[in-house]
Amino acid sequence: MSDIEFFANLKPQRLTSLEEDHKAERKEILEDQAYWAKYGTNRPRKGSPSKTELMEQLSRERFPEDDC
Repeated sequence: MSDIEFFANLKPQRLTSLEEDHKAERKEILEDQAYWAKYGTNRPRKGSPSKTELMEQLSRERFPEDDC
């Protein structure tokens, strides 16, 4: 295959300027921020279990017969 045949298969793409790229990214970021500000998350946030809660859970898993 010659170089001419190789390059003939390529389709030229329009190059964008840095300013155009920046505007597109900024628009997307602002849309995302607006969406999350309006809808937020669907699930309530729960913090990590405390050390005591973790130990109780492990005890229940190890000794299920002790649950009264």
